[in-house]
Amino acid sequence: MATAAAGALSLLWGWLWSERFWLPQNVSWADLEGPADGYGYPRGQHVLSVFPLAAGIFFVRLLFERFIAKPCALHIGIEDSGPYQAQPNAILEKVFISITKYPDKKRLEGLSKQLDWNVRKIQCWFRHRRNQDKPPTLTKFCESIHLGSGTSDSAGITIHFSLCQVDFITIISWNWLSIGPLCFLSLQTLKER
Repeated sequence: MATAAAGALSLLWGWLWSERFWLPQNVSWADLEGPADGYGYPRGQHVLSVFPLAAGIFFVRLLFERFIAKPCALHIGIEDSGPYQAQPNAILEKVFISITKYPDKKRLEGLSKQLDWNVRKIQCWFRHRRNQDKPPTLTKFCESIHLGSGTSDSAGITIHFSLCQVDFITIISWNWLSIGPLCFLSLQTLKER
Protein backbone atom coordinates (compact mmCIF):
# COMPACT_ATOMS: atom_id res chain seq x y z
CA MET A 1 0.00 0.00 0.00
CA ALA A 2 2.78 2.40 0.94
CA THR A 3 4.70 1.69 -2.27
CA ALA A 4 1.57 2.39 -4.34
CA ALA A 5 1.11 5.73 -2.59
CA ALA A 6 4.80 6.56 -3.03
CA GLY A 7 4.57 5.63 -6.72
CA ALA A 8 1.51 7.82 -7.20
CA LEU A 9 3.23 10.69 -5.38
CA SER A 10 6.37 10.39 -7.50
CA LEU A 11 4.23 10.29 -10.66
CA LEU A 12 2.41 13.45 -9.54
CA TRP A 13 5.72 15.12 -8.62
CA GLY A 14 7.20 14.18 -12.02
CA TRP A 15 4.18 15.59 -13.82
CA LEU A 16 4.17 18.78 -11.75
CA TRP A 17 7.83 19.55 -12.47
CA SER A 18 7.87 18.28 -16.06
CA GLU A 19 10.44 20.07 -18.22
CA ARG A 20 8.09 19.91 -21.21
CA PHE A 21 5.45 21.83 -19.32
CA TRP A 22 7.53 24.56 -17.66
CA LEU A 23 10.58 25.11 -19.88
CA PRO A 24 11.35 25.79 -23.57
CA GLN A 25 12.56 22.89 -25.73
CA ASN A 26 16.31 23.40 -25.41
CA VAL A 27 16.35 24.06 -21.65
CA SER A 28 16.36 21.57 -18.78
CA TRP A 29 16.22 21.86 -15.00
CA ALA A 30 19.96 21.11 -14.90
CA ASP A 31 20.60 24.27 -16.96
CA LEU A 32 18.91 26.29 -14.23
CA GLU A 33 21.11 24.96 -11.44
CA GLY A 34 23.31 28.01 -11.85
CA PRO A 35 27.03 28.59 -11.67
CA ALA A 36 29.29 26.50 -9.45
CA ASP A 37 30.24 29.45 -7.21
CA GLY A 38 27.42 28.69 -4.78
CA TYR A 39 24.95 31.26 -6.06
CA GLY A 40 22.22 29.39 -7.90
CA TYR A 41 18.97 30.33 -9.47
CA PRO A 42 15.73 29.83 -7.59
CA ARG A 43 14.42 26.30 -7.97
CA GLY A 44 10.90 25.05 -8.39
CA GLN A 45 11.00 23.44 -4.96
CA HIS A 46 11.48 26.88 -3.42
CA VAL A 47 7.79 27.50 -4.12
CA LEU A 48 7.04 25.07 -1.31
CA SER A 49 8.60 27.44 1.23
CA VAL A 50 5.48 29.59 0.89
CA PHE A 51 3.39 27.17 2.94
CA PRO A 52 5.40 27.32 6.21
CA LEU A 53 5.70 31.09 5.81
CA ALA A 54 1.92 31.41 5.41
CA ALA A 55 1.37 29.19 8.45
CA GLY A 56 3.79 31.35 10.44
CA ILE A 57 2.03 34.58 9.45
CA PHE A 58 -1.33 33.04 10.33
CA PHE A 59 0.02 31.96 13.74
CA VAL A 60 1.38 35.47 14.42
CA ARG A 61 -2.03 36.90 13.49
CA LEU A 62 -3.79 34.58 15.94
CA LEU A 63 -1.38 35.54 18.71
CA PHE A 64 -1.81 39.24 17.95
CA GLU A 65 -5.60 39.05 17.95
CA ARG A 66 -5.79 36.95 21.11
CA PHE A 67 -3.13 38.59 23.28
CA ILE A 68 -2.92 42.20 22.05
CA ALA A 69 -5.98 43.37 20.13
CA LYS A 70 -8.67 41.61 22.19
CA PRO A 71 -7.42 42.81 25.61
CA CYS A 72 -7.09 46.35 24.22
CA ALA A 73 -10.65 46.22 22.87
CA LEU A 74 -12.04 44.91 26.15
CA HIS A 75 -10.10 47.59 28.04
CA ILE A 76 -11.72 50.41 26.05
CA GLY A 77 -15.19 48.94 26.46
CA ILE A 78 -15.93 47.02 23.27
CA GLU A 79 -18.22 44.18 24.26
CA ASP A 80 -17.50 40.53 23.54
CA SER A 81 -21.16 39.70 22.95
CA GLY A 82 -22.59 38.82 19.59
CA PRO A 83 -25.82 40.15 18.12
CA TYR A 84 -29.25 39.43 19.54
CA GLN A 85 -30.29 35.86 18.74
CA ALA A 86 -33.56 35.42 16.86
CA GLN A 87 -35.93 33.05 18.60
CA PRO A 88 -36.04 29.65 16.88
CA ASN A 89 -38.83 29.29 14.33
CA ALA A 90 -38.71 26.51 11.72
CA ILE A 91 -41.01 28.22 9.20
CA LEU A 92 -39.21 31.56 9.24
CA GLU A 93 -35.82 29.82 9.18
CA LYS A 94 -36.85 27.84 6.08
CA VAL A 95 -37.96 31.05 4.34
CA PHE A 96 -34.73 32.79 5.40
CA ILE A 97 -32.45 30.02 4.12
CA SER A 98 -34.22 28.85 0.98
CA ILE A 99 -36.24 31.83 -0.31
CA THR A 100 -35.14 35.27 0.83
CA LYS A 101 -33.37 37.13 3.59
CA TYR A 102 -35.34 40.28 2.78
CA PRO A 103 -39.04 39.34 2.43
CA ASP A 104 -41.33 41.75 0.62
CA LYS A 105 -44.60 43.09 2.02
CA LYS A 106 -46.72 40.38 0.42
CA ARG A 107 -44.60 37.56 1.86
CA LEU A 108 -44.58 39.24 5.30
CA GLU A 109 -48.37 39.39 5.32
CA GLY A 110 -48.59 35.71 4.30
CA LEU A 111 -46.16 34.69 7.07
CA SER A 112 -48.09 36.86 9.51
CA LYS A 113 -51.31 34.97 8.79
CA GLN A 114 -49.55 31.59 8.83
CA LEU A 115 -47.81 32.15 12.19
CA ASP A 116 -50.41 34.43 13.78
CA TRP A 117 -47.71 37.05 14.41
CA ASN A 118 -47.92 40.70 13.52
CA VAL A 119 -45.84 41.94 10.56
CA ARG A 120 -43.57 44.05 12.77
CA LYS A 121 -42.55 40.99 14.83
CA ILE A 122 -41.68 39.06 11.65
CA GLN A 123 -39.64 42.00 10.34
CA CYS A 124 -37.73 42.10 13.64
CA TRP A 125 -37.13 38.34 13.44
CA PHE A 126 -35.62 38.67 9.96
CA ARG A 127 -33.47 41.62 11.04
CA HIS A 128 -32.17 39.70 14.07
CA ARG A 129 -31.55 36.60 11.97
CA ARG A 130 -29.55 38.61 9.38
CA ASN A 131 -27.49 40.16 12.17
CA GLN A 132 -26.63 36.71 13.54
CA ASP A 133 -24.54 36.09 10.41
CA LYS A 134 -22.50 39.25 10.94
CA PRO A 135 -19.33 39.14 13.05
CA PRO A 136 -19.45 40.88 16.43
CA THR A 137 -17.86 44.31 16.91
CA LEU A 138 -14.95 42.80 18.85
CA THR A 139 -14.02 40.55 15.92
CA LYS A 140 -14.23 43.47 13.48
CA PHE A 141 -12.02 45.57 15.77
CA CYS A 142 -9.34 42.87 16.13
CA GLU A 143 -9.20 42.24 12.39
CA SER A 144 -9.10 45.91 11.45
CA ILE A 145 -6.31 46.70 13.91
CA HIS A 146 -4.30 43.73 12.64
CA LEU A 147 -4.91 44.68 9.02
CA GLY A 148 -3.92 48.29 9.58
CA SER A 149 -0.69 47.51 11.40
CA GLY A 150 0.21 44.71 8.98
CA THR A 151 -0.25 46.94 5.96
CA SER A 152 1.82 49.66 7.57
CA ASP A 153 4.64 47.31 8.56
CA SER A 154 4.79 45.62 5.17
CA ALA A 155 4.94 49.02 3.49
CA GLY A 156 7.74 50.04 5.84
CA ILE A 157 9.72 46.89 5.19
CA THR A 158 9.25 47.24 1.43
CA ILE A 159 10.38 50.85 1.51
CA HIS A 160 13.36 49.90 3.66
CA PHE A 161 14.62 47.28 1.25
CA SER A 162 14.02 49.44 -1.80
CA LEU A 163 15.62 52.58 -0.31
CA CYS A 164 18.61 51.41 1.69
CA GLN A 165 19.53 54.96 2.80
CA VAL A 166 16.46 55.21 5.04
CA ASP A 167 16.76 53.95 8.60
CA PHE A 168 14.59 50.89 9.28
CA ILE A 169 13.62 51.98 12.82
CA THR A 170 12.58 55.39 11.50
CA ILE A 171 10.28 53.81 8.93
CA ILE A 172 8.63 51.43 11.42
CA SER A 173 8.23 54.28 13.93
CA TRP A 174 6.69 56.49 11.29
CA ASN A 175 4.29 53.72 10.30
CA TRP A 176 3.19 53.10 13.88
CA LEU A 177 2.79 56.83 14.44
CA SER A 178 0.59 57.05 11.36
CA ILE A 179 -1.47 54.02 12.43
CA GLY A 180 -1.96 55.35 15.98
CA PRO A 181 -4.32 58.21 15.09
CA LEU A 182 -6.27 55.94 12.75
CA CYS A 183 -6.75 53.43 15.57
CA PHE A 184 -7.78 56.22 17.93
CA LEU A 185 -10.36 57.52 15.45
CA SER A 186 -11.77 54.04 14.83
CA LEU A 187 -12.00 53.48 18.60
CA GLN A 188 -13.86 56.75 19.06
CA THR A 189 -16.25 55.80 16.27
CA LEU A 190 -16.88 52.40 17.85
CA LYS A 191 -17.43 53.91 21.30
CA GLU A 192 -20.00 56.38 19.92
CA ARG A 193 -22.08 53.53 18.53
